[in-house]
Amino acid sequence: MTGRTAPHLAFWLSLLVALLLQLMALPEGLAGFRPLWIPLLLAYWAFNEPRVPVLVAAFGFGLAIDALLNAVMGQHALGFVLLTYLVIKLRGLFVMFPLWQSTVGLIPLWGLYAFVMFWIDGVAHHRSDPWLRWTPVVSTTMFWPIVSVLLDAYVRRRQRRQDE
Repeated sequence: MTGRTAPHLAFWLSLLVALLLQLMALPEGLAGFRPLWIPLLLAYWAFNEPRVPVLVAAFGFGLAIDALLNAVMGQHALGFVLLTYLVIKLRGLFVMFPLWQSTVGLIPLWGLYAFVMFWIDGVAHHRSDPWLRWTPVVSTTMFWPIVSVLLDAYVRRRQRRQDE
């Protein structure tokens, strides 16, 4: 596999896994704490790999989630694209900081995504518990360092293997 297709394959596979994790049924007590898996992976790839079509994927996966969750069409697509665009624009700033500081720096972006979802639900008169809109921000923040370290290790291992 060439160096050009390797990040693309890992990118698409990781997003498919994130989609499955997002749709997986959880017990009622845990469902509210489900991390924002797709935005998490989109942010990772936007932050670390400029060669993948992350904005296109953000829009496509957003529409897929809208259809699968019976949400307002374009709601998640807007949130995913907005989040991904901001991560791309702030990439140069985040590169200068260690992982824990970038984790803290991403909290406002997760919060913005949750606010956009909350706002669109309000405009569309979809009532939901506001608490359940904000708890994924906390769990996503907690999972960011884990996902980041695991994917970084995978990407480095793939690059070493290709260099040999």
